[in-house]
Amino acid sequence: MTYTRPADIPPVPEHLRAEGAVLTDSLIPLVDRFRARQAEDGTVPRPDGADRALLLRIREEGAAWCRRHALDGQAEALEADVDGWLAAGLDTRPVFGRSVDAVARPAEGETVFLMAPARGAGGTPAAGDRLDCLFALRAPGAFPVLVPVAGSEGFAHGARPERFTEPARQGAAS
Repeated sequence: MTYTRPADIPPVPEHLRAEGAVLTDSLIPLVDRFRARQAEDGTVPRPDGADRALLLRIREEGAAWCRRHALDGQAEALEADVDGWLAAGLDTRPVFGRSVDAVARPAEGETVFLMAPARGAGGTPAAGDRLDCLFALRAPGAFPVLVPVAGSEGFAHGARPERFTEPARQGAAS
């Protein structure tokens, strides 16, 4: 997903854009494909082996990305949340509390990676129960915002991570 950067947000450094491109070419398309199978409440209607296999691949690739970036606690939380959902059944609502709790609030100029359901535009819970993935930079300034570098469809349409008070702001990598 490509975002248009607002004029008041500084450009994203090239090395972060490169990381965003890696996610855009690998993990994010898998998340978007899985999201397409989810109902608004996050459940997967009539889940089958292909749904389980896709979620396991997302789990593996997401955890590997976290570990490559020294986010071992996030990797373990993601694995536990996915395993819990698979055990409960994909026809149940996803619960990714460990994944959300494992994400530290970034300081200005730092990045954040999150893979969990996020709130939809306007804070609607139903829109936010589908799996999402976000790699963002916390912009500096009087009112710092999360500037998406790369993100799944939910974030492209205004979803935001509940853990942070400032809104995710569309605009970054372009």
